[in-house]
Amino acid sequence: MRISKKNVSVKHYQYYLIFMLIACSGAFIWQFLLPEIGGRFTSWGNSRGWQREIALWNIGIISAILVALIKQNLEYMRILTLQSTVLCWVLGINHLFSLLQNFSIKYIIHIAGIFEVMLLGGIWGTILLFKFNRKK
Repeated sequence: MRISKKNVSVKHYQYYLIFMLIACSGAFIWQFLLPEIGGRFTSWGNSRGWQREIALWNIGIISAILVALIKQNLEYMRILTLQSTVLCWVLGINHLFSLLQNFSIKYIIHIAGIFEVMLLGGIWGTILLFKFNRKK
């Protein structure tokens, strides 16, 4: 389904997916190129293999978001918004549990994961999904 220029909801999906593109690209960079950051600033310690594998999953998400944005396809954008929203909630909750189990202010990645991933990405995506996917 091609996007009509008059469709206001498209802009909202685009902004959200651009945010997710930036967030996933940033996560890819630190997980793939700087995995010691994860080891130092989370309660999980250093695990280069797992961090590299998660970084590669980010490449898959980044690729799909780019296709949706380039093709200007509303259905792709909706699906990726759903996928990203679910990921934001579950990853953010995982950061929250990890921080609560072993609280330390030095675990800045857990704190950022709660605010950036769960609260910003999760709530923003949820609002988009409910606001623009209602039957009229």
